[in-house]
Amino acid sequence: MHSQHFLLSESHVVEPRAGFKYSPNDRHTISIGSGLHSQLQPITVYFIEDESTDQTSFPNQDLGFTKAIHNVLGYDFQLSENMRLKTEIYYQYLYDVPVDSFASNFSMLNQGAGFELPNGTGYQNNGTGTNYGMELTLERFFNEGYYFLFTTSLFDSKFKGSDNIERNTAFNGNYIFNLLAGKEFNLKHNLTLSFDLKTTFAGGKRYTPIDITSSQMANTEVLFNDQLFEAQHPNYFRLDFKTTLKHNGKKVNQEFSVDLQNLTNQKNIFQSGYNANTGTIGTVYQRGFFPNVQYRINF
Repeated sequence: MHSQHFLLSESHVVEPRAGFKYSPNDRHTISIGSGLHSQLQPITVYFIEDESTDQTSFPNQDLGFTKAIHNVLGYDFQLSENMRLKTEIYYQYLYDVPVDSFASNFSMLNQGAGFELPNGTGYQNNGTGTNYGMELTLERFFNEGYYFLFTTSLFDSKFKGSDNIERNTAFNGNYIFNLLAGKEFNLKHNLTLSFDLKTTFAGGKRYTPIDITSSQMANTEVLFNDQLFEAQHPNYFRLDFKTTLKHNGKKVNQEFSVDLQNLTNQKNIFQSGYNANTGTIGTVYQRGFFPNVQYRINF
């Protein structure tokens, strides 16, 4: 049983949680869990001033916690002494999410996807959301000079604002695949040579399409707000490869590495927006190929 109390808004919540784990033998484990989890809003939200009157007021200070009911079912299989497979399926129902007091598509669940901060007043804890999906992990622990870790997540993330229309959240990429792998060789004279690979493939970032005609007329960005987060950038892909030569001395360890980040020079989109100077939609990309050479001494 957990409990939280927020003195500013005098919000209080009691959070019951329960978990169960069953292992029929040393190699198999089944687990199930359910519980209530609560979260404060971003602190700045509580101090947004209402400037519509002469008297200073902070109408968001009455906001309560956002609440979520988590349900998880997991299975852990020890394939061998150095390898395991773990799977989980989950469902999360969110409620008491701050939304506008009038009909709109705003929801606090989408905050954090960009650099802007919420600046509205009079939010109410009336919004909802759902997250559900499956996660899988295949892991080989470092042994006999090599290791690998493969993880994947397939998911769906939705929300409802005060207009009561279900939409994709800003984070609904739908899938992520990760692979880490490495091999180490023991050379002569206390030298080790290692190779490490890391790659990620994920669904593209959600965004709201830009109304280019209205933006040109207004000389500022205008979005199709009725299509909030309906569009999606191309898939994200990144491949890193690192080589490390290490000397293990009696008192000092020396390490020389070459880390080739984004080896394929993939042009992953960071964000796109309307450029008022050119009257077109501009795109900003994440960092391309970047070699990082490092020499380090550890005492």
